[in-house]
Amino acid sequence: MKAMLLTKFGGPEVLQPGELPEPVPGEHDLLVEVHACSINPVDFKMRRGAFGKGRTLPYALGFDVSGVVRAVGVSVKAFKVGDEVYASPTFTRHGANAELVCVDARTAALKPANLDYVQAAALPLVTLSAWESLYDRGRIEAGQTVLIHAGGGGVGHIAIQLARLRGCRVLTTAGRPESIGLCRSLGADVVINYHEEDFAQRVMRETSGRGCDAILDCVGFETLDKSLPCVAPNGQVMTVVGGAAGALRELFVRNATLHCVFMAAPTLYGINPERQGRTLAAAARLVESGKLRVHVGRVLGLAELPEAHRLIESGHTTGKIVLRVK
Repeated sequence: MKAMLLTKFGGPEVLQPGELPEPVPGEHDLLVEVHACSINPVDFKMRRGAFGKGRTLPYALGFDVSGVVRAVGVSVKAFKVGDEVYASPTFTRHGANAELVCVDARTAALKPANLDYVQAAALPLVTLSAWESLYDRGRIEAGQTVLIHAGGGGVGHIAIQLARLRGCRVLTTAGRPESIGLCRSLGADVVINYHEEDFAQRVMRETSGRGCDAILDCVGFETLDKSLPCVAPNGQVMTVVGGAAGALRELFVRNATLHCVFMAAPTLYGINPERQGRTLAAAARLVESGKLRVHVGRVLGLAELPEAHRLIESGHTTGKIVLRVK
């Protein structure tokens, strides 16, 4: 089958067209004909060498997929050939930058009926990350104040909507007119342009010095460190980036909790993979009822994967970049 392959670790130019054997579904797998896939920061991080230890190259990246089921494993009961599905493929085998991909059926769901394949492919990884962060870890509740960093990005723009659906007041950061406009259109109560003002000072003013009940960090490193003094007593901080936090004392004195949310963990370690399937099924219902929407900022062809990597690596994208495969 045709695929775009990571031939060696390096810049976008190492992504080259090639061929892979057609994958054979295992006991719990779906073999999915890829109609669309999308990219996330983890793609360019892996291209540079992250999670590269022991990985055999060439390798197909791509951890979002929407498409049609072409075969099912012997233990799969919830899906059949011909079903239209969406999922986030595991990091441990070839991803969706190819004509076919295998995904664990327990992590998949029927794609939202009102979305095409391109729109559906933008949802899985970012929705799983935002959902686990805010609902499963942060356990946000109505009346709370939530700070979401990079609200115009993939995880951020879904997180704004999930927080609003729980009745929270949402503060978010953004740095470009397009991102600021998107955040406002999604219902953010306060959008802070981090190029023009200190977000931490603004957050403390907006919360009368108390801080936020929950903070979702989608940036890491300095942004995460600077966010910790902004958490309220007994608050929750979630990071989907894994950047180092050098000011943990700020959490200690506030009796607050830091959660590291790595959405690949369920399939990587075999820990309740069915939770991801349930989350995507619930998200599909929200999409179909008009309560959750996805923003696709750019659509490219699979052969344009190197350009897609350059765009997302620049940090100047809004929403998701999707690759049309079929």
